[in-house]
Amino acid sequence: MTVSIELVTMIVTVATTLLGLAAGFGWMITRTDARFERFEQRMDARFEKFEQRMDARFEKVGVEFDRVDARFDRLEGEVKGLRSELGEVKIAIARLEGPAPRLLISR
Repeated sequence: MTVSIELVTMIVTVATTLLGLAAGFGWMITRTDARFERFEQRMDARFEKFEQRMDARFEKVGVEFDRVDARFDRLEGEVKGLRSELGEVKIAIARLEGPAPRLLISR
């Protein structure tokens, strides 16, 4: 069985073309992966700075909230005290005024 030189040339050409395409595709994927890796590193660094800044801000807000909450707790105690004192004042005023006048006078 003899193979013509044109057939051998065609097979070698197709094989080298496919090999070249595979190598080019591999090179492209490698460059793309490297580029995405650099992008991820930049974004991770940026988000790390942002996260630290936001944590600091949330910590400040938490401290401020605790301070305001303590003030509201103190105010709640004062309101309860005022409420009991107001009840005592109402009772004292009612004693000073005497009983309420009747609407119907008995004859």
